[in-house]
Amino acid sequence: MKQKLILDVDTGFDDAVAILMAGHHPTLELVAVAVTHGNAPLAVTLENTLRVVQAGGLAHVPVYAGAEHALIAPPLVTDPLQGETFNLPAPTLTPQPQHAVEFLIEYYLGPDGPDTIYVPVGPQTNLALALRLEPQLAARIPRIVTMAGAYMEGNFTSSAEFNVLADPEAAYVVFNSGIPITMVGLEVNYQALITPIELEKLRAMQTPWATAAADIMESHIRWWIDNLNWIGGPVYDACAVAAVVEPGILQTRAMRVEIELGGQHTRGRTVADISGWQKKTTNADVGVGIHRERFIEILMEGLKEQLHS
Repeated sequence: MKQKLILDVDTGFDDAVAILMAGHHPTLELVAVAVTHGNAPLAVTLENTLRVVQAGGLAHVPVYAGAEHALIAPPLVTDPLQGETFNLPAPTLTPQPQHAVEFLIEYYLGPDGPDTIYVPVGPQTNLALALRLEPQLAARIPRIVTMAGAYMEGNFTSSAEFNVLADPEAAYVVFNSGIPITMVGLEVNYQALITPIELEKLRAMQTPWATAAADIMESHIRWWIDNLNWIGGPVYDACAVAAVVEPGILQTRAMRVEIELGGQHTRGRTVADISGWQKKTTNADVGVGIHRERFIEILMEGLKEQLHS
């Protein structure tokens, strides 16, 4: 039986790859895609999501527009590249009329809720709102696998990872909800770099979704090579999807993760009790390592597959 999942995205390049990968991997059933603010305003992330879903042959997957703003925080000023619309055909698809938060409540209170993993790979605003409106969801979502946070060093600031900093109050709600969480943070992402070699292998598959993924990833991966002299670049959100396909690719450690809300220099930091010295109840299985070779295989398995029911 395929593992059901719902993606919650703020579609930039890595969200796009996650959508294509989740939609075509033979062991997964992508139930729906919820969209939120984050990399860009909701109008842009929604447009990019629809373009990716259509180009990826996933028109059967419903898309729900969600939160336009963080719970409290003003929007972060991001790189203008994040606000660009993908160079993919304009979609004929339209989002579902129901708001993403309403959909999440209805779905997870329904019969398939306890069998469906929730995978937020952007700010966690949609789920935080849903939990506040319907606290029963905490007992209905079997696990969250999220690309969020870092237990060492941030990326948007020296302390904070972008997805958490974009809505720290939402992350606070989610990490304190009691739902089992797998945190796929920056430490994992940076161990799973995609190189130009993998990009060429994707292009050689000649499926529309593999080609679209390679086109979307290329300039971003090239940035890491040209500017930081790395061998490749991270495709953050794809790591979270791979961890749903095969949880064993991650090395994890149970930790207590607190969300810093008030620090002048540390707001949005995921403060992890790495050593366990605080003797606090753990609330997340935090990724500390990943089997890169197997991650690449899972990525390829998804993007090479033909359409499946």
